[in-house]
Amino acid sequence: MLIANPIYDSVFKFLMEDLTVAKRLLSTIIGEEIVELEVRPQEQTRASNKYLLTVFRVDFKAIIKTETGALKKVLIELQKSKNAFDIMRFRHYLGANYSKMDDVDGIPTVLPILPIYFLGFKLSVPSAVLKVGRQYEDLQTGAILTAKDAFIENLSHDCFVVQIPNLTQTTQTKLEKMLSIFNQKWIVDKDQRWLLRYSENVDDADMTLILKRLAMAAESEEVQERIQAEDDLDMALENSFREKELQIERQEKEMEEKNKALEEQGKALEDKDKALEDKDKALEAEREKNIALQRQLDEFLRKDKK
Repeated sequence: MLIANPIYDSVFKFLMEDLTVAKRLLSTIIGEEIVELEVRPQEQTRASNKYLLTVFRVDFKAIIKTETGALKKVLIELQKSKNAFDIMRFRHYLGANYSKMDDVDGIPTVLPILPIYFLGFKLSVPSAVLKVGRQYEDLQTGAILTAKDAFIENLSHDCFVVQIPNLTQTTQTKLEKMLSIFNQKWIVDKDQRWLLRYSENVDDADMTLILKRLAMAAESEEVQERIQAEDDLDMALENSFREKELQIERQEKEMEEKNKALEEQGKALEDKDKALEDKDKALEAEREKNIALQRQLDEFLRKDKK
């Protein structure tokens, strides 16, 4: 089955615009049922003109059913990047959401934030999917508390991290199967990295919906045009980094040559100093020899007078 590669921002955006698909994918990642989901208006993609980097971002307002059956409203902040870059950009988006109020039933409300990061690069932690969770601990007794408080929930957050390069080749759980669409082993041709040939057996209704959506993306001319724009940007980024690396290499080579020249100059000065030292020693030896001869002559003349 040919599908578009969701590591591309344009494909991922197309995938997540189907709220049914988004709801099921996000529910599987966070491990809780999302009963309602709506897109929160914001700029989808931001770019850095200086570094030629882009981060896809979309925010959802969601109602989640917890393990106890209670309902809670949260803001799910989804960010995705293919390239490693300054962590301050993630912090910027997160901080922007913390500074905003949401409208819930006509009432300005502060919603707890749940960030999910899709990364096209590796972190130092080898796990493919991470949940970074908080817990309430009574420091007097050491007890872990299960109760949650709105004040605390609005000032702190859990987060989920998906490291796409670390996705496993085999899938066992539903989460692994669902994230397998991001596995780059399905690439058909290195010159058409936007196209995947997904051949894993599918026996899940949610996976069927996701694959159908990605198959639609593969046939969409509009999505393909956006993919080409991304490839052009990636190429510009790669060329920029390559030129920077060459510049650094040239600077290092020039520095190495300068250090070598200074080392040779130092050696020449050292040899010159040694030659002067040898000359001084020779002159001193000659002077001592002349003094000795003068003494012998003086002694001879003294005896001759007697």
